[in-house]
Amino acid sequence: AEYAAGVPQTLNIQQGNGHLVFLESTFALFGEDTFRIRPNFTLTYGARYYFQKYFHNDGNNLAPRLGFAWTPGKQRSLVIRGGSGIFYDRSGPRPIADLLHFNGVNLRRYVIDSPTYPVIANTSGLPISEVVLAPNAVIPYTIQYSAGFEQQMGKKSVFSAQWVGTRGIKLFRSVDSNAPLSLLSAARPDPALGQVRTIQSDGNSVSNSMELSFRSAASKYVTLQAQYTLAKSYNDTDGITFFPANSYDPEADYARASFDQRHHFTLLGSLKLPENFKFGTNLSLHSARPYTETTGADNNLDGIINDRPAGVPRDSLHGAGHIHMDVRLGRDFHLRPPEPDAAKKNDGGGEGTVLNVGLSAFNVLNHTNAGGFVGVVTSPFFGQATTADSPRRLQLNVVLVF
Repeated sequence: AEYAAGVPQTLNIQQGNGHLVFLESTFALFGEDTFRIRPNFTLTYGARYYFQKYFHNDGNNLAPRLGFAWTPGKQRSLVIRGGSGIFYDRSGPRPIADLLHFNGVNLRRYVIDSPTYPVIANTSGLPISEVVLAPNAVIPYTIQYSAGFEQQMGKKSVFSAQWVGTRGIKLFRSVDSNAPLSLLSAARPDPALGQVRTIQSDGNSVSNSMELSFRSAASKYVTLQAQYTLAKSYNDTDGITFFPANSYDPEADYARASFDQRHHFTLLGSLKLPENFKFGTNLSLHSARPYTETTGADNNLDGIINDRPAGVPRDSLHGAGHIHMDVRLGRDFHLRPPEPDAAKKNDGGGEGTVLNVGLSAFNVLNHTNAGGFVGVVTSPFFGQATTADSPRRLQLNVVLVF
């Protein structure tokens, strides 16, 4: 309705020199060693050092890792594994480019609330918006720890279970450090500046998952692999470009992560048929990801339209689960027998010349896997999906191996 009435909420204008050349310097050093303490116990340890330019206050990024594998008993059918390590993140070139672009001189950016329409692009006297790096910003890191076991069942089947925990510390996010202090006034603390995007490293995340898998080669004709994952992920940031709903209370955005999926099941199978035919399938089932309910308006007058209704947490709504199944039927035609000494030459001619013809069907069930759910409460499409994965597709493959 606002679009039809010609009533825009926000106008962003960029003027100046958009051309930029810069050198991004990173340095990493890694060392690892494996020590067999006993015939049935192996210890792996190592460390990685990481340094990135533009984060000069953070030069001690030493990340140790430690893992072990233990095979108790004489039958050696059970393997117990565990480990932990620290992993540092990288900012990538885009945030560095934003810092150099939007420094108030090179590429001038203006954020105008409730502009006139048709737009009059007169920036005279308007405050310039900037991108700055928080003084205490450092490279984020993740602590990952896991423990599990792998049990051989018979000669051709293996069952494994593994718990994986992850803790993200000092994660990247962005806040408007010059946002209006009151919902009743659009006045900013520093009237000479507009939106001041400050890149911080104060976010947090916690993830835990239990992974169960089963692999079996039941016969020389059939192989199966199944995996089920039960996971739970919470955080208060989705990355370096993420803005919280309230820049003065970013911890209030701590909730389910946007990628959180409680259940995920995958089944892979292959079947060898007569006359060199092969059949394969891939079935994937996973529960819905969350999405956020928003007002669709700039209620706090900070130029960012991500405000939520009062008392509504981030990622409180649920999308739709996905069902995806692919199948493939193929056949090998041996056009030329392998050379007698091909195996000795190790030149890839061990099977001679082979023509493979296959027919693949993606999303063979033609299930509608919806996405892009609208969380804007004022939208007539609230709660509805705006995108979907591809429908059923057929693909013919012809591959010549020689």
